[in-house]
Amino acid sequence: MKYITTFELKEKFDKNENFQLIDTREAEKFEECHIPGAISIPQIDLPDLHHLISRDIPVIIYCLYGVKSQAPYLYLTEKLKFRNIYVLDGGIYQWATDIDPTMPVA
Repeated sequence: MKYITTFELKEKFDKNENFQLIDTREAEKFEECHIPGAISIPQIDLPDLHHLISRDIPVIIYCLYGVKSQAPYLYLTEKLKFRNIYVLDGGIYQWATDIDPTMPVA
């Protein structure tokens, strides 16, 4: 499993790198707060919405703490053969802790 830290993700934002950010939490949680630029593809909807995920650029997926992103990671890499997938280590909670403490993460 490939991970990216919150600081590495922030650096990608700062450098305007091309990547896709996917929030795998439930849509309601996404509406409450999400990392800017993320799209919502809840884990349960992944089989129907995987066509929205790019194969051409790095894709970073996240959940609340980074644990539930492991199943989508395995689905994308093992079943669908995506190669450029990363899990945000610590999820949106770690992002809020390290980068944006104003986020109402719960």
